[in-house]
Amino acid sequence: MNTEKDISQLYNSLFKLEAKFKKEVVYPIHKKLYFTENFIDIYDYLISKINCSDKTILDAGCGVGYGSFLFANQNAKQVTGLSLSEEEIKRAKETKTHLKIENIAFELRSFDEVSKQYDLIFCVESLKHSLAIEKSFDTLLNALTVNGQLIIVDDFFDTIENKNSKQLQKDWHLNELISEKHLAPFRSKFNVETEDLTSLMKLKPMIKIYSQMLFFRVFKQNSPYKKLFKGGILLDYLYTKKQMKYKLVILTKNK
Repeated sequence: MNTEKDISQLYNSLFKLEAKFKKEVVYPIHKKLYFTENFIDIYDYLISKINCSDKTILDAGCGVGYGSFLFANQNAKQVTGLSLSEEEIKRAKETKTHLKIENIAFELRSFDEVSKQYDLIFCVESLKHSLAIEKSFDTLLNALTVNGQLIIVDDFFDTIENKNSKQLQKDWHLNELISEKHLAPFRSKFNVETEDLTSLMKLKPMIKIYSQMLFFRVFKQNSPYKKLFKGGILLDYLYTKKQMKYKLVILTKNK
């Protein structure tokens, strides 16, 4: 069973890896999507659908604050970004100081420890790293104000577990994979909207995936980032095999 320390170390490693290639101080770490409309990325798309103005917002799993700063610039009342990565939160706080943005705060803690209430809670590719997804759903949904919304964008696995899905969980320290079954208990108390965004991804051909698997098996034995890369390749494999879907889910709290 994975721990918060495992997740923290994973994201610290991801930060160090991204820092080698990213020139920007603040950058997205989510998947690249190819919209037919003029949207830059998934956050731009979310902002087009959800009014952030004068809202209290929780960015659960904020990374280096890319989404948090966008929400803050949409006239949000207050944005709180959470991460278990010391490296990510340090960078986010430094950027806040540099940009002199007042309506935003970053905290080093789990989103399972939320005690305040928020109008909007965003989980963009972060909920899968929950140590207990059902518990996280309960915590986050209980933290919503009346008519508040929990917005999830993540990898959904709704097929039979296999060796590749198990290996993905091992490499990325996932205790389980998110599926539609996690939404079932909340459909009576929340309005649940689901949108499949998989078609906006460019899936890798199998020959490229197999060649990458071979490369890291043979040449990357001692790399500290091997599991990160291998997990990413396995995720590509599951998508290309149509065993994984990239979904946007919005749960709105009923009165």
